[in-house]
Amino acid sequence: MTLWDLTKNSLSTISHLSPTLEEALLVRLMEMGFETNQSITCLRRTPFSGPIVVQLGDSVFSLEQELAQHVYLATN
Repeated sequence: MTLWDLTKNSLSTISHLSPTLEEALLVRLMEMGFETNQSITCLRRTPFSGPIVVQLGDSVFSLEQELAQHVYLATN
């Protein structure tokens, strides 16, 4: 399951980031806090495959589908 699959108001934990992700994007996501075992909550899903809005710690981020599909979540 990826971050893109997370439904509104759902909480999950980051499992890992895709190893196929471009190095610069991988580093940037890690700088923003997208790391293994971090809790993440979906705050909003926009229509027509628009960005997903998530909360990670005290920060809120908006990610496009192409990037959100590279953030894998732990399965319960």
